[in-house]
Amino acid sequence: MRVVGLMLNYRDASRSGACIRSLFDEGIEHVVVWDNSADGGLSAQSLRAIHGKDPRVIIHVSDENLGFAAGVNRGLKLCAAKLGATDVLLINNDAVLMSGALKTFEYAARARPEAGIISMDVEHAGHRQGPMYYQRWFGLQFKGPSWGAFAYASGSCLWIALGRVPSPLLDEEFFMYGEDCELGWRLRSNVNAWVHLPSCLVKHEGSAASGMGSPFYEARMVAAHLLLARKLASSSVQKYAFYALRVPVLLARALVRSLRHRSLEPWRALSTGTRWSRVRGQD
Repeated sequence: MRVVGLMLNYRDASRSGACIRSLFDEGIEHVVVWDNSADGGLSAQSLRAIHGKDPRVIIHVSDENLGFAAGVNRGLKLCAAKLGATDVLLINNDAVLMSGALKTFEYAARARPEAGIISMDVEHAGHRQGPMYYQRWFGLQFKGPSWGAFAYASGSCLWIALGRVPSPLLDEEFFMYGEDCELGWRLRSNVNAWVHLPSCLVKHEGSAASGMGSPFYEARMVAAHLLLARKLASSSVQKYAFYALRVPVLLARALVRSLRHRSLEPWRALSTGTRWSRVRGQD
């Protein structure tokens, strides 16, 4: 079992450096960084300054910001091609492994050799979070099982067995947010494809790169919900029903978030996010 760490970096060498250190502290031997910063290599240069000439860190600088899903897919290929990885620990750059995490993952991978994806509980913004449940009719999210909802694992940290997962792993129509939910929908028919560990093994800051409540975050969340309406529908009739049912939910979401953050950005995001979802669907 050759395990490689994979992390995406977006103009945040400090957090990325801390994440990489946590991987090495747990025993990961090599880490591949897919740099999505699109800043002429400046962020990658800052990250190299932190780790010096450490041969265990491979940094690939992308010419453009491909988004999370596409960056992960390219990174997984790089892990296999450059380092012969059979298993990859994918982790967000604003997350760190807790003590004993790698051994727990390795034990689970050996105990469940049929699993392609292994997830775990995450300490997310100070709160413990397990699998989430997405209600595909209204686009609502729950922390436990609910009518019409299916479970999915957070993409903030995943153990991926390359030979037992679809390739590409993530749907690249999603730029950021929603891709982990769509993956859960595809995996639902195979009960052995995904294993969740009820152990809290990762600390995740959450939305450090996009900024909670920022115009980017708000618009991408709207786009994700609209893309999921199309992706999770089994027919054209159902697709338009999903769209119609999301309208009041997204309007209510914009109202709540505008009051919470005292900002008009959630309202502006309805237009921007809708436009982005149409553009991504045409890529």
